[in-house]
Amino acid sequence: MSEKTTNQPPRIADMLQKQDGSKIWRSLGEKEGTKEFQNALDREFLEGASQMETEEERELSRRSFVKLMGASSALAGLGLAACRRPEALIVPFADSPEWRIPGKALYYASSMPRANGAVPLVVTTQDGRPTKLEPNKRFDELGGTDSFTQASILDMYNPDRSRDFLSKGKKKSRAEFESALADLTKPDAKIGFVFGEDESPTRSRLVKELAAKYGSAKFYSYEPLTGEERKQANASAFGQSADVAADFSDAKVVLSLDSDFLELDQQGPVSGFYKNRFIEGSGYDKKPNKDAMNRLYVVEGGYSLTGGIADHRLRIAPSQVVAVAAEIAKQLGASVTVTGPDNLSEDQKMWAKGCAEDLASNKGKSVVLAGSRQSKALQNICIAINTVLENYSKTLKPVLTERGGYGDVDGLIQDLDAKTIDTVVLLTPANPVYDADGFAAATKNATVIQLGLRRNATANAADWHIPAAHYLESWADGRTSLGSYTVVQPMILPLYNGVSEIDLLLALLGDSKLFDSDKDGEKASPSYDAVRKTFSTIADGTDKSWKQLLRDGFWKKSTYAAAAPKGGGAVSVTVPRPPSTNSLEVVFTTDGTIYDGRYIDNAWLQEAPDPITKVCWDNVAIVSPKTAKDLGVYDRILELQPDGKIYGFIDVKDNAPEAPGGEGRDHTNPIVKISVNGREIEVPVIVGFGHADNIISISLGYGQGYDEHNDWGIEASNEKDVGLVGVNRGFNAYALRSSKFSYIATGGKVKDLDKDYPIAMTQEHHAMYGRALAREISTLEDDHKGDFDTQYDKVQKQGMDSHAPENISLYKHKGSDTWHDKKNGAEKHLYDERQQWAMTIDLNNCVGCNACLVACQAENNIPVVGKEQVAIGREMHWIRMDRYFAAVDGDEDNPEMIPQPVACVQCEAAPCETVCPVNATVHSEDGLNTMAYNRCIGTRYCANNCPYKARRFNFFDYNKRNPLIEKNLYKGPGGTKAVGEAPHLQRNPNVSVRMRGVMEKCTYCVQRIQKAKGDVKSNLKKKATLAGGSSADVKIGPDELRPKTDVVRTACQDACPASAIVFGNILDPKAKISRIKTADNKLKINRAYDLLNYIGTLPRTSYLARVKNPNPSMPRAKVIGRATINMH
Repeated sequence: MSEKTTNQPPRIADMLQKQDGSKIWRSLGEKEGTKEFQNALDREFLEGASQMETEEERELSRRSFVKLMGASSALAGLGLAACRRPEALIVPFADSPEWRIPGKALYYASSMPRANGAVPLVVTTQDGRPTKLEPNKRFDELGGTDSFTQASILDMYNPDRSRDFLSKGKKKSRAEFESALADLTKPDAKIGFVFGEDESPTRSRLVKELAAKYGSAKFYSYEPLTGEERKQANASAFGQSADVAADFSDAKVVLSLDSDFLELDQQGPVSGFYKNRFIEGSGYDKKPNKDAMNRLYVVEGGYSLTGGIADHRLRIAPSQVVAVAAEIAKQLGASVTVTGPDNLSEDQKMWAKGCAEDLASNKGKSVVLAGSRQSKALQNICIAINTVLENYSKTLKPVLTERGGYGDVDGLIQDLDAKTIDTVVLLTPANPVYDADGFAAATKNATVIQLGLRRNATANAADWHIPAAHYLESWADGRTSLGSYTVVQPMILPLYNGVSEIDLLLALLGDSKLFDSDKDGEKASPSYDAVRKTFSTIADGTDKSWKQLLRDGFWKKSTYAAAAPKGGGAVSVTVPRPPSTNSLEVVFTTDGTIYDGRYIDNAWLQEAPDPITKVCWDNVAIVSPKTAKDLGVYDRILELQPDGKIYGFIDVKDNAPEAPGGEGRDHTNPIVKISVNGREIEVPVIVGFGHADNIISISLGYGQGYDEHNDWGIEASNEKDVGLVGVNRGFNAYALRSSKFSYIATGGKVKDLDKDYPIAMTQEHHAMYGRALAREISTLEDDHKGDFDTQYDKVQKQGMDSHAPENISLYKHKGSDTWHDKKNGAEKHLYDERQQWAMTIDLNNCVGCNACLVACQAENNIPVVGKEQVAIGREMHWIRMDRYFAAVDGDEDNPEMIPQPVACVQCEAAPCETVCPVNATVHSEDGLNTMAYNRCIGTRYCANNCPYKARRFNFFDYNKRNPLIEKNLYKGPGGTKAVGEAPHLQRNPNVSVRMRGVMEKCTYCVQRIQKAKGDVKSNLKKKATLAGGSSADVKIGPDELRPKTDVVRTACQDACPASAIVFGNILDPKAKISRIKTADNKLKINRAYDLLNYIGTLPRTSYLARVKNPNPSMPRAKVIGRATINMH
């Protein structure tokens, strides 16, 4: 008898390789086809994900844990899903406001002040609590929000927020501070005011009054990553207070010179850029037109989100970007003189020539942007190029802001050393003791007063620290990037009696008394009067105008004054020598999750994987594969891929956190020592695909505080420079940075320390079998797949779909050859004839920014689980942002990057529904794959059977358990390891809070669907009342029984800045989704495809393939956009 064999899936490395020599992969382990990755792919859960090894029950196996969940006694003992919720009482209002209906949300227009322009918002409040932020769709410039805006609401509820007045880190009273302030602020006081880079008309007005009162006062602005060089170049070209904002709406060609303008380095509203990426029109109502697309060129050292969507990307060290810019300027005839070595290869010069020719043919319809971290020389070249292209006052808007005359942090330090100021009032969101080189030493003999939201290093070092009010607790105002006036209005009184910036400035102008919201909360805040006074100088100041401002959130008739170009002369630049293995270039980058470090205590952002590296809860150094091999760490990185072992740390340097036992089970990476200009740090290193050779990139903002006792209790962390979320997180790259080398340092050395560090990296989590999961095509003709129209028509035949038989399904559904009708009289599946919901995600616009991920977390009460749990694959995000690298024709040094958000796709023939033994996951009449949480007993069969890996299991009661405390098996509400009450105030009351042992997943924001249905019923009742008869006498048309067209929007759809997500009712012929899908869930647009279509699950969520728009005269143009078209 022959041995029984099974059909094993092909080895992953063989699946990656295609006939044309190209590859597509997500991680180093997948690219190299390691045994560990293949084993992880074969498992439904990561090794250790199903075990309780970090808890007291360390010996429990996966099987015994499932047995425990299957026993009712164990369910009760461990606190699993069958438990009753604790009883709670509702306390009524003594006098209820007539406009308030319990349980009904109220919406207010406000804005988030920040550098590069305020963000107009609509704030959802529930019973007086702000719970969710949405973009203000009335504001035309705004397409959506980013992850930082979405997560900013959590900062208000942060239990580690600053609550007390401090003096040198010791608690003081408000009265003591006011007394000290009165002594410090005499008319002859030499005060230096340091503001952030955001714009506030009220602050600008008060600055003039402060200058009049304090004759010796000086004013500065400082944030560590806003780019002083660009400000100086713009001031020279357009005037002292000038800035330049891009308007992409008419731009056909865009060149980014190391500028991540779509995410971390924004220079104007980006909605216009995305609108020009829709080849069928933004409404998907036109024939595909490749000529309607814009074209994006990017020159950068490491992948950014902007580089990921580029049609042409040139990989080069950041110090050499100036050489490329100079070559382009030379081709365009700009007056640029270059000295230094000629470092560009012939291919790079051809790239610059092709780009210059495309720009020249689009004069007045192009945009050239230089990154904020680049030198003043490059900024001047950028200005010269845009001048030659006649872009100013067309696609680029030079404007005069109200920040003119402010000094920078270097000027502040010089004035402190010269003793022209002796008191510093810090009103910036920065943390200068931590992130400004030389600030701490310069302020030793000065009095420092800091207003801050967090208790950080600056707060502890300051002579006086004032707890700040969050922007959702304050009256203020701002300006968008193009100058529209916005209002910031409070949603709630300050939770901890914080002080706003305007309140502090008013106290300095008055009697030094601060507004006390605890005592005077019934009175109007002085900042309210100040903002209204400012608005009266912008509008007519009437009550009608003021009410319109509060309703809209912005004033349409306001804008910046235009700045006139001064006309510059010749630009001279010196190109530095390129980096080498023995003299590396160290590049300091903005972190994709915590920005410059200000969000280190924001758990949502900490747990959101970095869009490029997929690392969370830490920062790492990134090198290219070639550089890793040259440094001798490539093989070590590969060897330390996931192997199921647990790594700890004992010997740690001052700048390295100690990892709790059991943490970092997924990845460990080598630790290297980086030395540059006499400074050094130790940091783990990873391989970054598409990274320039001989550079090492490190993101800033981590390593703000370490607990030497490794006691992660709340009391211990409160005495540090960072809160519980941020303690022991990452490595301080600011320690390498000096004022002379703010962004790029040369002469770096790297030494492998033969030590390892555990990191939580999600790039291999929930990997799916299949090919051409994310698809793309090219506007250029392919030798094998034809022209654009042919490629467009064959998107649905890429990958396995090209040879899968039609109407054959692994899962039975009506219409397939495997379907057999049941006996006559069998109960039919419920089907709503008025609404069937579906979604489409356009990969042509998605850049992978994580805005949807964080918005979903905020809307749906998704818990944070902590680094330890993420490392073993237990993250709870309903949306995961897959990211693929694709090398065409074997060029693995220059791969393309394709992001793809994946959530539950709401299958019509759902594999999860057939295996649930208790019907906890079922199909609703309007097409949703729903979860009945109180039925779920936690077998996880549904997750095993989900081909999309979209389901998440609550291994613990994450919504109550504090995920940041080691070995914390939640003890109950009275335990000492609870997460605290403040974050609970942010929760959405319309979404169930899941408990331990329950499976969860995307619901298409069913609470919003139900609200829309309820609104329909409520409106029909009003119609009956107005008709003066009974509701039975009112005639109702079929269209009136469904929610209004496109009124239901999911949280991810609302947040997406690229408008890449379309959601709606496919039975509504007016809905945008009905132009992409038919009423029976078939695809109308040939660019659309279903993920894993060949298995026949009939998903309601479909995708639109990415379209690359290469310039035929550019090098490698013929291979761009071919990553998946030859897959089968």
